[in-house]
Amino acid sequence: MSQPQDGRVLRRRDRDARGVSSTRARRERAASRLPSAPRERRPLLAALAVLLIVGGALLAGLLATRADHRVEVLVAARTVQAGQVITEDDLISTPVSSTLDTLILANQAEQLVGRTARVEIAKGQLFDTSQLLNSSLPGTGTQVVGVSLESGRFPAGGLTAGDVVDVVDVGGGSITVGSAQVLTAVSSSGSDNDWTSGCVLSLIVDSADAPALAAAGASGNIAVVLTASNQPIGEG
Repeated sequence: MSQPQDGRVLRRRDRDARGVSSTRARRERAASRLPSAPRERRPLLAALAVLLIVGGALLAGLLATRADHRVEVLVAARTVQAGQVITEDDLISTPVSSTLDTLILANQAEQLVGRTARVEIAKGQLFDTSQLLNSSLPGTGTQVVGVSLESGRFPAGGLTAGDVVDVVDVGGGSITVGSAQVLTAVSSSGSDNDWTSGCVLSLIVDSADAPALAAAGASGNIAVVLTASNQPIGEG
């Protein structure tokens, strides 16, 4: 009676063995179909990484070299007004990294001292040759005339170096001198912000207009009208 039962057990074991073998075979075939990593790309990636590292090092070295390539140039130690003559006390130096050939080196201070500023140069601003007049004032064909004005005969906010004005005869209403440029403007009160007491102006005018302006100013019959503000000195 035990023989048929033993046969069934043997057949079951045989089927299980075939099933395990079939499953293993399928797995092996599936594994054989998976794409393998392209080994030939690995050397290229390694070479690219090396190039990036080397290139980054070279760039960092170049930037460091440029940062260290600094020169001492002249800087305004205090604000220099337009029309002001520059002195040694107006100069300090600072290191900068720049290729501008208009900056003035610290060892070239003689190029600045005694020159006149065309525009206002703020404290800490680098000196530049474009900020300077090529000649001293008054220049060829011009003269500087001083006039005193009562309050109400010039703009209430006052005037400043570089402003361009027309000088008007208050009696006849005609223009005595046109396009005169303010070299200096000082309030009569002595306070920069108080113009209620009048002002004293130094005006740059053509030499031909200087006698008439001096005479009109002495008579006290003039006023000024602002026509342009903050123009570079010498270009009014």
